[in-house]
Amino acid sequence: MGVFTATPLEFVRSRHESDDVHTFFFRPLRALSFKAGQHGLLAIPGAGRKPFSLASAPEDEHVAIGTRVRAGSAYKAALAALSPGTQVSLRGPLLDFTVAPSMARVVLLAQGIGITPFRSILRHLSHVAGDTRATLVHVATANHPYRDETAALATLGHYPTEQEEFAVRVKESIVEDPTATYFVSGGSAFVTTTTAVLKAGGIRRAQIKKDRFLGY
Repeated sequence: MGVFTATPLEFVRSRHESDDVHTFFFRPLRALSFKAGQHGLLAIPGAGRKPFSLASAPEDEHVAIGTRVRAGSAYKAALAALSPGTQVSLRGPLLDFTVAPSMARVVLLAQGIGITPFRSILRHLSHVAGDTRATLVHVATANHPYRDETAALATLGHYPTEQEEFAVRVKESIVEDPTATYFVSGGSAFVTTTTAVLKAGGIRRAQIKKDRFLGY
């Protein structure tokens, strides 16, 4: 599948997570094949389409989108106003922000709502019979979306609230897991800065996978 393939989805329900973060659940009306960590373009009739990381695992019953719902966005208003049974569509999957079975150790570095692809990845890893060790470092200024869930699923989880503490955790991870694959998800500046820290610590470019905000 790819960007030109659209899968119809039926809206099921939404769930408030923390602050202005909500999760929206959809039932695929035909089979949707994707890998944990990938994106899709969610189209809402009359409101256009936007890219989102899928917050659900391929093994989950419903497709989940996690995002901030704020005033001033006509698209987000339409998303928040969806009624159960409303049909939308998803184009994708997109990108290769995924964990390969050969990756024995991964370090997941997230900023704010950038946690969504890692929710997908951690849920997927809990379903497969593998030995992948997953360390999560999720920085957020206050509440960490999906914290209870990701803390239970990650091999090791850290939840700093300041960039300085986050940087310390990243450097500790480099020392502890110099051969791991590092996944970085967040805003453009966050991804650039975090990637620079990883490279300065000796992590090779081939060990780093990046997901800059496309939607949210």
